[in-house]
Amino acid sequence: MKYKAPESFYFQGGSKAILLLHSFTGSTIDMRQLGKFLNREGYTVHAPMYTGHGQKADTLLQYGPSTWWEDVQSAYEFLEDEGYEEIVVMGLSLGAVLTLKVAHELNPLAIVTMSLPMTRDEVTLRKRVVYYAKQHQQYEEGTDEEKEAARQALKAHPMEIIPAFIEMIEQQMQHIAQIEVPIYVAYGGQDDALYEETANYVAERIGSTQKVVKCYEQAGHLMTYGKDAKTMYEDFLHFLQQLHWKK
Repeated sequence: MKYKAPESFYFQGGSKAILLLHSFTGSTIDMRQLGKFLNREGYTVHAPMYTGHGQKADTLLQYGPSTWWEDVQSAYEFLEDEGYEEIVVMGLSLGAVLTLKVAHELNPLAIVTMSLPMTRDEVTLRKRVVYYAKQHQQYEEGTDEEKEAARQALKAHPMEIIPAFIEMIEQQMQHIAQIEVPIYVAYGGQDDALYEETANYVAERIGSTQKVVKCYEQAGHLMTYGKDAKTMYEDFLHFLQQLHWKK
């Protein structure tokens, strides 16, 4: 089976721009349906593919949060260079953490977070990398025995990016009170209870006066797909329409 790694996408629309940020071990495929919806509603949409994602696990592990933050900065600057003065950033999981960092360090008009973690444990994240490797192996050459051996070796890998990811999450939580742009916090009712706790934590501490926190009861961690996705898209559209755009 020939494999083609997911790529960044850019859907040109009107003068209002949206930056979509995918999750850890995810891809822009997870954001495409939302991106197409927003583009049909007249928004310009850009979603960067983080370096190393969509590649073999060994390649993914060569990079980390600092590189992915550079990818986000480059994507934000791309929209600015295209002439978009006001940008709303929407992120899922790792993308939500990076969205907070954008709000703290850059100047977005507003932000939307989906499945935002307040913390994460190293064991869970390591398992996610191993699962990612197993999923990607269906496109790789080698016998079943060779692939199993590769997964066992991966389990023993130090995975330095994991503690770096956890540290970035904790750093962004420390800056919550300094974020003052409008924010929409979405979490799934079928997801781990951690995400509801995070949503409440952010709602209590965020510096924004314009904030929305909503649970989507039928949604899991990958909120951009599933039973509640269309309802969530419509809610995001309403949030965008209530913002004070210059154009």
